[in-house]
Amino acid sequence: MAMFANLAMSVAGPINTETYRELTNGFGQTGACRGNGGGGDRVDSRYRILPTQAECETVCDDDSGCVAYAYSGNGDCVIYGSGQDGTCSLTVDTGELDRYHNFNSCGECYQDGAVVEDALVKSLCGICSKETPAELTASLSVCSTVGGLWTEAAWTAGTWEDPPAGWAGDSYTHLTQYGSTNVHTISVAEGYGCFDKVHEDGQATCTGSTADGSSCQTSFEDRRTSTQCPEGCTFYPRNGSHGPYCDGLASDGETSCIEGFETTDVFSEESCLAIDSQCVYVPAIAWTQPPATIHAPPADLGPGWQDVIRASVTTGDCTGRDSLPQCKGKDNLAGFEYGVCRLDTAGALNGENVNQKYCKNCINTNGDQVNLDEKACAQACLDDPSGSCIGFSHADNANCIVYGVNGEHYLRHPGDLDNQWLGYTLHDEPCISDKIPIGCTPKFNTIKMNTKFVCRHLNRDNTRWLAWGEATGSEEITVELTVTPSLSDPVGVKDFTQEMMNELRIKMASVAMVDADKDVSLEIGEGDQDGHVKVTFTIQAPSNVIIPMTAMINTILVSKSRDGALYFHSKLTTDNALQNSGELIPKAGHIAGILVKGMRHNLVDKSKELHTTSWSQLNPSACSVDPVDPEPVDPVAPEPVDPVAPERVTPYVAKKDQDGDDDAGGLSTGAIAAIGVSVGFVAVGAVLFILTSTTKKAGPIHEEQAGDQFNEA
Repeated sequence: MAMFANLAMSVAGPINTETYRELTNGFGQTGACRGNGGGGDRVDSRYRILPTQAECETVCDDDSGCVAYAYSGNGDCVIYGSGQDGTCSLTVDTGELDRYHNFNSCGECYQDGAVVEDALVKSLCGICSKETPAELTASLSVCSTVGGLWTEAAWTAGTWEDPPAGWAGDSYTHLTQYGSTNVHTISVAEGYGCFDKVHEDGQATCTGSTADGSSCQTSFEDRRTSTQCPEGCTFYPRNGSHGPYCDGLASDGETSCIEGFETTDVFSEESCLAIDSQCVYVPAIAWTQPPATIHAPPADLGPGWQDVIRASVTTGDCTGRDSLPQCKGKDNLAGFEYGVCRLDTAGALNGENVNQKYCKNCINTNGDQVNLDEKACAQACLDDPSGSCIGFSHADNANCIVYGVNGEHYLRHPGDLDNQWLGYTLHDEPCISDKIPIGCTPKFNTIKMNTKFVCRHLNRDNTRWLAWGEATGSEEITVELTVTPSLSDPVGVKDFTQEMMNELRIKMASVAMVDADKDVSLEIGEGDQDGHVKVTFTIQAPSNVIIPMTAMINTILVSKSRDGALYFHSKLTTDNALQNSGELIPKAGHIAGILVKGMRHNLVDKSKELHTTSWSQLNPSACSVDPVDPEPVDPVAPEPVDPVAPERVTPYVAKKDQDGDDDAGGLSTGAIAAIGVSVGFVAVGAVLFILTSTTKKAGPIHEEQAGDQFNEA
């Protein structure tokens, strides 16, 4: 049928077909591993980049606790199984692996000296003064939505031990129940394959031995034949350690080959007991969908911030979305205020993603963990060294996702060298203001509905700067344009008319989001070389915003190299202004370099320090672009994007392909590990840039990932 015309297929099957079986969703589509519950049933795992699938499979071979592994063509290797994500000291003390299996559940809640068994994580450790809805889990956030007062109980944290060096753990963030320890289904993801090692752990089993000593389970599996396979599906006989199974695409296009096969009588208790009276039937593990959680009501973030972003008519459409609790009995929820920030795109029920980064444990410049609450995540947005944060999505005590221009390349924030953000470069770059940066995508103004999150945006005009507080003091930012003759015709100071100078100030003010008349002055003078002209802007900025304003101007005019010149090619800001129109710069002139001088935060101690960035076509040594943090990054694999990381961590090379999108490329994984940092090179004319980053370029992702796409869990 048409709905399966574009199947997501993995790059290859398992290496050892006698030990591993590739799982699908029952319709021939492949993806990352999940438990019996499908997309939302995440299984504890550890992950890293490995060059080949064979290496990843060998890791699972050698680990008795590995029940399955996933691998993508981009090098992501994920090992699944209980305890793969790490170990809690309380597990060692009590022997209860399930109770403390998760980083967030590595602790104990005490109320009046007694353990509260149901409070598996800190956010549930307390009491609400008002009754909360039965369908929701009582928590600080839910309590606040009913107008109650939340009283925290005592949470005593254990010690969490991470997985082996070079691996990063991913825990299923449960609130009220234990996560699955088995792998039996997938979450569809292009380029991924899930290879199941322990095949019967998600099925009904028949344990014990018959009177003649043979295996009940083997006999139970041998009762399966092609006759139980739905029409059109493919039957696979026993091979090595895995029994017969059914997969493919049913003729009717609606029946799951796997589910249709596993619900036949041969999987029943009667089928097991018919083998021998000594056999014992064990039903398949049942998955229970966790209760819905909801974010605290949107906070008052003060001036500079927009009201909470809401669902549009497109993303609020409830047609065929009965699985979303908020859609029950509704046709459309336009205006719904809980969700993850998205582009509003026709036909995209979940909207579309833009460049972003996220972190669960990073610290903002106020000393708060960024996921603590909405205001802590908002501060992380304001702290972004790119100066170009546009907004954020926040989940209470769970996640902080920051969106902007080039922010995904800054993996460490000032004063927090111990924690690292994970950045993703996608096709779409959101707009800071109207048509800025050049080529940005508008309509970043809706949400993918998700009750765990709220989406907030900064204003897109000069009131943006109010988010940093009431204006204090005044300091200067200097922007210099080097103008040279484009051909043989000379260009000089006298070629700049008064109208050009007025338009230049207006354009600079639009880039810096300030008032042209009050805040921007202009000087035209001779350049450093004969025949060159230097256009110098002086921007008056309040002392409390000079750091983010400097960074934003650098992001727009310097970090994208020659794109910065396009702003001054015409009065109208457009990505089509490839030729100088002569409206702001004399027709015979050509912008050969831009320098920005202002202030930034010291990465180590957060102090204010002078900062200059530039690009130039005249002298390669004059280039000092630094679009990422200068500190080396430890070669630890970052947390994956839903359902696991859809792209490997690669050196980021800022080159443009023919469709204008950034390509990734550069050093090998081994070289990255050897130097502890990714380094890419790009030449622009005579300019050499060195970019340091572990940013990943995310590939296509299946739209229905049970709410945890891009770690939106």
